[in-house]
Amino acid sequence: YVTIKGTTQGTLAVEGGNYSIEVDGPEAVLVFSFVGTESQEIVVGNQTTINITLVTEAALLQDIVVIGYGTVKKSDLTGSVSQVKSEVISSLPATNVQLAMSGRTPGVEVIQTTGAPGAAVNLRIRGTNSIQGSNEPLYVVDGFPYSGNPTNINPSDIESIEILKDASATAIYGSRGANGVVLITTKGGFSGNTQVDFHMGYSVQTIRKKMDLMNASEYAELANEQAVNDGVAPYFTAAEVSAFGEGTDWQDVLFQNAPLLNTSLMVNGGNEKTKFSVGGSAFLQDGIMKGSDYDRYSFRTKFNHDLGENFRVDVSLNASRVKSDRKDSGGGARGTSLFNAAITSPPTAPEYNPDGTIYDFLPLHPFVSPDQHNPLYYIEETEQTSRSNVVLGNAAFIFNPIPSITIKVLGGIENRDRREDTFRTLEFRNSAGYANVNTDQFTSLLSENTISYNGSFAGMHNISAVAGFTYQNFLLTSLSADGTGFLSNVFQTYNLGAAGTPGIPESGYSESTLLSWLGRVNYSLNNKYLLTVSFRADGSSRFTEGDKWGYFPSAALAWRLSEEAFLQNISIISDLKLRASWGLTGSQAISPYSTLNQLSSGNTVFGDNLYTTFAPGSRLPSDLKWETTEQIDIGADISILNNRLSLTADYYIKNTRDLLNTVGLPSSLGYTTTIQNVGSVQNRGLELGLGGFLVSGSDFQMDVNANLAFNQNEVIELPGGEDVLTNFVGNINLNANVGILR
Repeated sequence: YVTIKGTTQGTLAVEGGNYSIEVDGPEAVLVFSFVGTESQEIVVGNQTTINITLVTEAALLQDIVVIGYGTVKKSDLTGSVSQVKSEVISSLPATNVQLAMSGRTPGVEVIQTTGAPGAAVNLRIRGTNSIQGSNEPLYVVDGFPYSGNPTNINPSDIESIEILKDASATAIYGSRGANGVVLITTKGGFSGNTQVDFHMGYSVQTIRKKMDLMNASEYAELANEQAVNDGVAPYFTAAEVSAFGEGTDWQDVLFQNAPLLNTSLMVNGGNEKTKFSVGGSAFLQDGIMKGSDYDRYSFRTKFNHDLGENFRVDVSLNASRVKSDRKDSGGGARGTSLFNAAITSPPTAPEYNPDGTIYDFLPLHPFVSPDQHNPLYYIEETEQTSRSNVVLGNAAFIFNPIPSITIKVLGGIENRDRREDTFRTLEFRNSAGYANVNTDQFTSLLSENTISYNGSFAGMHNISAVAGFTYQNFLLTSLSADGTGFLSNVFQTYNLGAAGTPGIPESGYSESTLLSWLGRVNYSLNNKYLLTVSFRADGSSRFTEGDKWGYFPSAALAWRLSEEAFLQNISIISDLKLRASWGLTGSQAISPYSTLNQLSSGNTVFGDNLYTTFAPGSRLPSDLKWETTEQIDIGADISILNNRLSLTADYYIKNTRDLLNTVGLPSSLGYTTTIQNVGSVQNRGLELGLGGFLVSGSDFQMDVNANLAFNQNEVIELPGGEDVLTNFVGNINLNANVGILR
């Protein structure tokens, strides 16, 4: 961009860098600027032709931070935003985006709840807010608000991750910002020589620790002790106890050292008009439990093209194919699930019979439960395979009628289809064969339309603003069918009609829409005093009339003390900024149709005939509104030693009110439960982050990254002050809630 300093007049250079601009006199100053380069100022004087070369500044590039619906220099941030760059992401192996953020920023907790290959990872930003709704943050991939966890994205494809934490940063996402927002920007092309990057990583996973269980001799000795207590004869002689020895270690039988291979190939390049990035990756992970694996194949492309002097098109596409063989297990008891069988199977038993079939524990010892299954039945005679395809794509048309104004029209689609096949063979103990197929398809359509402005006045006022409206639709359909009693294993799940007893198929449909208006203004005075004000209005089809719309404002102030005269002579301080913010964000926390009186189908008999019926369900519908989270944040950012080290500190208080939760009802009403806006929860905490480099040279650099966070979560109010029971566990040993909110 070429502008006349102190005015709003300017022009955009065309192909080849040619430009033309009219000035008032020789004292005029031209400002040449471009994203990622150092701005240059030239006095016109008596020149009629001015040619310059813009110089790329690496430090300036790193200071650009992505925020909601725009970018900003890190020094101009008024909210609490953490950034993780590509070089940090690739410094340690990570199987997905969430694990790549582990330990990188304060206030972000990465929770891996299972060791299954390809398993989703939970992320918590500044604690948990909701009882009934999800506490996962909103993921935005290249501008597209993603549904669920973006486990299909290869970490090596990521250029940067921005984590928006306080309300000033997240309120622009309104009803989906209460749990924080994670902005993921994938790598793009550049002007210059084509660059080819190949990455390969190989590692081996192993079980961290086995349970210390009895060997066969100890197991037999314990059985004899039980016989004494029961007043019966010992089950084994002393010679038999000694002869058992170590026996079978079922953990060694079931667990394995599992390889993990991750490869990616990326080609980046372009010219002044067209920039492109194309890449593919393969992620192959075996599980530590035999028979489990996770294979992901991904393709990604991103390019932008200048269609004219002030018109550009950006296109981004991510596609992946996932195949996973799972050996999941519920709680179970007495060997009725895989993991339970792994630790309760008798070590005195062999793995197989002499003919190679799986050994059945039933005739082994009289004290062994008849329900006890050999865990090899779950490994070799059960298959649970999931296949899914995920496509995330968007295209944006960007128009600059004048250099200071940008009009952007973006359309995108997220499509996920999944099929899960479960089959239990005839050889499984007491099995007649069982097959089940579950399929679902999810589609989300997005339309975003924004206009933004960026300008300066009188050399001291800088304003950037964005306004727009968005529309996003969510559609989920599902189908499942099963059957038992097969003559052969040959059909598996591919001919459910061959089942002797077909199950009743089930199908489902769910659709919702979110319509939003948004706006934000960033103002800077003398590069010292910073103000950010944002507002978003969200309308959701999930709520009842009169409560469909939620309104989410925010405001933030920042003071760059380092620009004040009284700190100019303190050379050790490179930058010092104080921040304060306030804002409201929300959460929908209910599924579509929760406010409607839904009918459930069933069957009843009249006379000798069976009839299909419809009747109200057990949940009483009610008028509901948004969960609302109010957050206050006070923070400071300081850089010292010529920006060698930086320290960030934040103190926050989050209060979530109108919590949506299921509440029990008296049986006399005819309904057992209802959903109500009840109670409130508070999170408050302190975050400290240190980053930078200790040593930097031409051939060697030593970086430092450390963070510390404290968060206290407290239940402030519940309906009638009564406890809310949560976390229901159901199996043979226990059928009860194991969590209490009080």
